[in-house]
Amino acid sequence: MQLPRLALKNTQFTFLIVMLLVAIGILSYNTMPRSEDPQFNMPITLVEVIYPGASALDVETLVVDPIEAAISDLDNIEKIATDIKNGGTRLEVTFIYGSDPDASYNDVVRVVGAIRSELPEEIQLLFFKASPTSVNIMQLALSSSPVDMRKIGIHADRLQKRLERFPEIRKAEIWGLPLQVVEVKADPQRLQQNGISYAQLAQKLAQRADNITPGFVDLGTRRLNVQASGNFSDVQQVKDTVVRVGNASSVTVSDVAQVQFASYQPDYLAYFDDKPVVFLSVEQRAGTNIFEVTKKLNQEIELFSKSLPEDVSIEMVFDQSESVEKRVNGFFENLLQGLVLVGLISLIFLGFREALIITITVPISFVIAIGWLDFSGFGLEQMSIVGLIIALGLLVDDAIVVTESIHRVKPDSKSLKDAAIKGAERIAWASASGTITTVLAFLPMLMLNSASGDFMRSMPVTVSLVLIASLLLSLSLTPLLASYLLKPGKSSRWALQYLLNRFAVVVYRPILSFCCRFSLLVIVVALVALGFGLSLFPQVGVALFPKAEKPILLVSIETPSNTSIYQTDRVAQEISRGLMSNQQVSRVAINVGNANPRIYYNQVPRRGEANFAQMLVILNEYDYTKTQKLISELRDEYSRFAGARVNVEEFQQGPVTDPPVTFRLMSDDIEQLSVYAALLESKLRSIDGAINIKNLINEPQIELGLEINYAALEQAEITVDGLDQSVRGMLRGQFVGQLKDKNGLNYPVLTISGGTELASLNQLQLQNQQGQFIPLTQFAKPTMRESHPEFYHYQKIRTAKVSADVAAGYSVNEITQELESALIELQLPIDIRYEIGGEEESRQENFSGLAQVMLIAGVGIFAVLVLQFRSLVQPLVIFTSVPFAIAGAVLGLYIAKLPFSIMAFVGLISLFGIVVNNAIILVDTSNYFRRKGIDKTEAVLIASATRFTPIILTSLTTIAGLIPLTLYGGVLWMPLGLVIICGLICSSFSSLILVPLLTRLLSR
Repeated sequence: MQLPRLALKNTQFTFLIVMLLVAIGILSYNTMPRSEDPQFNMPITLVEVIYPGASALDVETLVVDPIEAAISDLDNIEKIATDIKNGGTRLEVTFIYGSDPDASYNDVVRVVGAIRSELPEEIQLLFFKASPTSVNIMQLALSSSPVDMRKIGIHADRLQKRLERFPEIRKAEIWGLPLQVVEVKADPQRLQQNGISYAQLAQKLAQRADNITPGFVDLGTRRLNVQASGNFSDVQQVKDTVVRVGNASSVTVSDVAQVQFASYQPDYLAYFDDKPVVFLSVEQRAGTNIFEVTKKLNQEIELFSKSLPEDVSIEMVFDQSESVEKRVNGFFENLLQGLVLVGLISLIFLGFREALIITITVPISFVIAIGWLDFSGFGLEQMSIVGLIIALGLLVDDAIVVTESIHRVKPDSKSLKDAAIKGAERIAWASASGTITTVLAFLPMLMLNSASGDFMRSMPVTVSLVLIASLLLSLSLTPLLASYLLKPGKSSRWALQYLLNRFAVVVYRPILSFCCRFSLLVIVVALVALGFGLSLFPQVGVALFPKAEKPILLVSIETPSNTSIYQTDRVAQEISRGLMSNQQVSRVAINVGNANPRIYYNQVPRRGEANFAQMLVILNEYDYTKTQKLISELRDEYSRFAGARVNVEEFQQGPVTDPPVTFRLMSDDIEQLSVYAALLESKLRSIDGAINIKNLINEPQIELGLEINYAALEQAEITVDGLDQSVRGMLRGQFVGQLKDKNGLNYPVLTISGGTELASLNQLQLQNQQGQFIPLTQFAKPTMRESHPEFYHYQKIRTAKVSADVAAGYSVNEITQELESALIELQLPIDIRYEIGGEEESRQENFSGLAQVMLIAGVGIFAVLVLQFRSLVQPLVIFTSVPFAIAGAVLGLYIAKLPFSIMAFVGLISLFGIVVNNAIILVDTSNYFRRKGIDKTEAVLIASATRFTPIILTSLTTIAGLIPLTLYGGVLWMPLGLVIICGLICSSFSSLILVPLLTRLLSR
């Protein structure tokens, strides 16, 4: 390879290119996007339908079936999961991996819009994207004292517009603000006294508010628009609207109704630290720097707060930049600590000048790679930074190997420059092969066609870019620096390296020579040890993604079906008071009727459920042991809570999934589904470790029905449509126009004749065609009756879903297997089938993809080795390091009592490329001595003793680089670091003992 020679013959040009790449890297570091988690697309669209008063079966027939039929006609649908309940439904539409999320979202909106005329008129359609990029980076709370929701809403609207003007902001959204209306609450007695029906009142207001522009008139040289009627401009105009003209006087709205600003039937109540508030969330655009964005936002919020009245305040609930800063700083601290450890090892074993070369080239490799990473479209987030940390221990290998090689040829070279060229060229192809094999271990991870693959995508790219930069620098800048910094002649060695070299000659070589005489025995012992290590795998267990380790808990509350939002509010307030008394809790944000605004990438909030509440519990700090203890205590306490199901959870890493244990029973016979779901639920409750068990299809629902005597209705001369309109007017009211105030804010004008209490329904009077008022109770009787409980559709098939979370210390896999065995024993009818969802489904999808990646990586690496050595035997010898690396990884996880998670699997794939490097150079060195005519046994012994120090040093530097990540990287990264470290330790034994033995036995 000519690169070292070219670099040293063109010194100025080499330095110029390196400095240019460094400058680009520094510029990229200062400008590239920063975020907490990777930015990736998730092709999921949510469709929510609100259908007040409709039963679950009516929702299925009138709404779900036609929408599912329309959506399923799209070509790239993977699955449709639908939650059907009284009063509405939510469809989760997942598209095939690789589909464009925006185009998929638009397709759903288009096909549903095309059938809108076939759906009930009164439904409300809402569409959302579940993309991880649409996560709120900030959540604010606005409040007033005394509470005035209209005033809070005015200032929230002002702030929303001010924040959305920044180009880095995708949107700002207001939450928990009830619809503010001009309420015209009719008095039934005064309506009857004046001979006016509710329908006439609503009609007169609608006519007054009808916004029709008659046209324009020409006045001289000017053209003026004519405005004859239109929106109300103040409440007095509403009050003064004439309803009926009498002989003596006219009857106005104020004569028969009370007019005022009011909140319309709140379906979302929000509190922060027990104060009623309105939340304002802010979402940044993809590709922006969160630190720059939040700096602008905080400055704008500070200016805005100065303009607020004294009785209105604004508080910060959540600021993602704080956790991003902590995580990014933590990772960079791990990187710096690893760099220091690598530098110390290099200094101790190689000497000051050699360590100086390494400590110069390593940071430059990082800086150059960051520039390339920016051009690749990736930013700095936890995955890319971990890629830098993994690469730290690997890229030092190139510098150490090249520096060591230069030392070995220095005594036989004319000058330092000549030694630098010869030493680098001698090892160049082996180093390039080692780098290529390592890159081939990581790059196949880009082929993971799943959300998990997208989540991890920046990590293999980062590692590969750093390794490529390191290889180029080791064959150009490293020999160039060596020619200037190293001393001619014999190098001064520090005692530790001298001892290591002496150990290789005095101790290691005789041991290896002894092993050569008893090769078969050594191989058998090694295979036994290998079998023992691999046999521990079933005891290690398997998990998917660990917890996110954030100082935030989510407490979700579900009261019984049909519970009013106000009763759910009382339960939430009671639980909140208990939480606020805990010393570990800092603040609590309460959301009643809705989930908290989305602040984490795999969180999909629930909306519009009166029997649901969710609290965002902010802790003083995150300490793994204390937090897990707190969660366990709260779960134990709330498991006995009367009148509600309370679930305490923390954020989880990885893509969106069902609860860890989820079983789906599917059949058209909904009664059978209910029976077998109840049996499955009963079994699940008997399994230790299963918590927060849900089976909604067996939860009873009650509705209030009107038993109509149609003969009496006909006799009273009242139509069915008239009855429906009157009941709706009393319960929900009727929007009849708009009031636009001087600030430009619009308020719907609502007429309503009663309330949502049963007494109002019993007192309702209807006006017939003769103008007579007749009580509703004469021809209709309100009665309680059971309605169908909530159920699901999965792929358009009726489905019952039984699910549970898993307590700490219990295995998801074991609980799932036990429940599946119980389900098989039930002997389901032929028309009922089941599927396993949750973590098991996600694990199968992701681990099968990772297994393919491992196979591709193995084949790719083997192909490179065959090309390099022009042999099938020697690559197989090199590959003997891999099983020992796997056994070491399993042993490390077993000792640490950690499950085999997806990050442990990633660490295992990383090992593929790492562990073969030492064997590659050892076999290559052995071949070099064989070509010089040395006997193969002697060549193996010389090569092994020669490569002993570099193998130990490269292993030590890799381990040192990963120690900070393993110790301080948390439960997500500890398995990855542990797998690489333990696997590397065991594979080093294989490289130093088995590879030489097999090379001697199998080489010609």
